[in-house]
Amino acid sequence: MEKFRQALLWSFIAFTCVISSSALAQKELGIFNSVAVGVSASTAGIGVDVATPVTPHFALRGGVSFMPKIKINTDVDVEIEEAAEVGINPNTTLDLEGSIGRASGELLVNYYPFNKGSFFIAVGAYFGGSKLVKIKGHSDELAEYIDKAGSAGIVIGDYTIPVDKNGDVSGGLKVKGFRPYVGLGFGRAVPKNRIGFSFELGVQFHGTPKVYTDYGSLGDAWEDADDSFTKIIDHLTVYPVMKFRLCGRLF
Repeated sequence: MEKFRQALLWSFIAFTCVISSSALAQKELGIFNSVAVGVSASTAGIGVDVATPVTPHFALRGGVSFMPKIKINTDVDVEIEEAAEVGINPNTTLDLEGSIGRASGELLVNYYPFNKGSFFIAVGAYFGGSKLVKIKGHSDELAEYIDKAGSAGIVIGDYTIPVDKNGDVSGGLKVKGFRPYVGLGFGRAVPKNRIGFSFELGVQFHGTPKVYTDYGSLGDAWEDADDSFTKIIDHLTVYPVMKFRLCGRLF
């Protein structure tokens, strides 16, 4: 029994030493020893995040961004097959509403090459919010036309988003749900003082946007479709991010 008590005592002492050493290392090396909460405004939306140091040169950030919904209304030309045969105006237009607005998460790591400096390189990824642009529209005239076994649609790039039997169009542009990110900036993720500020420029690699529809499958574009839009979106493989961040250190 005496040997058991001694072993228990030495185990407790060893455990205490390990905890004390760990706490000392956290304090001296800055490993997970503080947490900051930040709010930001960027081209990715309005964001909130939490940050903590991992080592003196690295900090971890995780948060969410919300892009406010912005709407634009316009009239677009409609491609109509066999318009003359059914007596419909081939120059018919459709009232289209385009909008951007999405929520996305982010997990990023800041690397500070200079121990006492504020310059950092950020790497990580954004995820969610794959629908980059959403469009919807309606035409009573086209609803009547399609009811007579006709077909119509609006052409985007190499695809035609068809008008359904109710005269509605619904779809948009879609990008990758997981988007790698790199950026450069100034400012500490966890400020040395109570309040801090940072500025950042970077890009999300979201791939070539794809046209999608909320119903059925995409139709093929007609031969005389203008491919200028295709040439534009084929080069939009990255999404630029400019961010201003205000943060406060909790402890």
